[in-house]
Amino acid sequence: MAHFYESTLIDTVDGFQCKSYANEHPEGFVIVKPKYIPKETISGEGLKYRFLFEKCFVRFNQFAAKDKLKGYVKQFREKFPDYVYDSDLHKNWFYVVPIDKIKTVHDCRKGLQELLSVPKKDLDEYLTLVRELVDFLVQSGIKVEDIGITHSTLLGNYTMGKSDMDLLIYGKDNGWKVLEFLKTAKHHLLKWKSDEEWAEYYKDHKTSESSHFTEEEYVKHMVRKKYEGLFGGTVFTLFTVEEKDETWFKWGEAEYEPVGLATINAEVIDHYNSHVRPGYYEVKDAVLVEGDHETPNIDEAIPIKRIVTYSIPFVQQALKGEEIKACGLLELVKPKNGPQYYRIVVGYFDAYLNERREKEFIKAEI
Repeated sequence: MAHFYESTLIDTVDGFQCKSYANEHPEGFVIVKPKYIPKETISGEGLKYRFLFEKCFVRFNQFAAKDKLKGYVKQFREKFPDYVYDSDLHKNWFYVVPIDKIKTVHDCRKGLQELLSVPKKDLDEYLTLVRELVDFLVQSGIKVEDIGITHSTLLGNYTMGKSDMDLLIYGKDNGWKVLEFLKTAKHHLLKWKSDEEWAEYYKDHKTSESSHFTEEEYVKHMVRKKYEGLFGGTVFTLFTVEEKDETWFKWGEAEYEPVGLATINAEVIDHYNSHVRPGYYEVKDAVLVEGDHETPNIDEAIPIKRIVTYSIPFVQQALKGEEIKACGLLELVKPKNGPQYYRIVVGYFDAYLNERREKEFIKAEI
């Protein structure tokens, strides 16, 4: 097992850039999502190209049409087998970067400290906003050392008016402190999308995730989340990452047996870990319900205790005391120590290639 902060950018010796996709990883590897890969790596219709870092790259898009994505993944696996990890613990696979294939780790904390060392008069409009946003978030009571910058904000390949400001908050308590602060905090540059604006967004950005929500349901879920907003007219996104001593699971401490696609209803009894990736909701009184799939057979003496998400649209989706409905891969969790239980998982990489892509969701009954 190994700790490595989620949402950290990694350059590989084979010339592509990835983003870490978890805080806990198998020994010798970092679980990632490929972001930019050299144009000669894969070919096919519908690919989008970017000129970055003196090279032409293909943007690896998991939301490409499923038949095309299968072709891209097949090419990737054939050319870079070392970057796919078949986990015996999960009976599933993950994109990874082997530790010995890492060329550069872009340090999000150090990057912010470097930005803060630049005189304000020398900052452009975008970086001035980033600096002001950081100053504002510190008013929540966290230290500036517990904030980092990532993606184009860190690398400097941003476009004013188009690029988001992407910040990391280190530590789960710090993450909640910032999110609670933003519920009531005021700043002349801070703006949240209104119900009407979220409704328009819902109409204009139909995805497999949002398809499970009515417009009203979607708006209710999104308007109360505070990890994404507008600051000075520019979108900002906050990613809470876990410190080494607070990850909610350790790699190798349990096995996960896939059972099948399942839909459940339950009550949330703890949402503390729902703002990280992967995150989860602790639930009770969970029952299997009918969905547009076959209902798997389970041992009813074993409880369904968790709903896990790797998918950002489903973080901070439900609160303690709320009824929750979820569809995803049902797994039997077999801890080395402790009783067995079931969990629902949304957003595994393989889900983008099969029927779960259109069927997975997490919804609070609000």
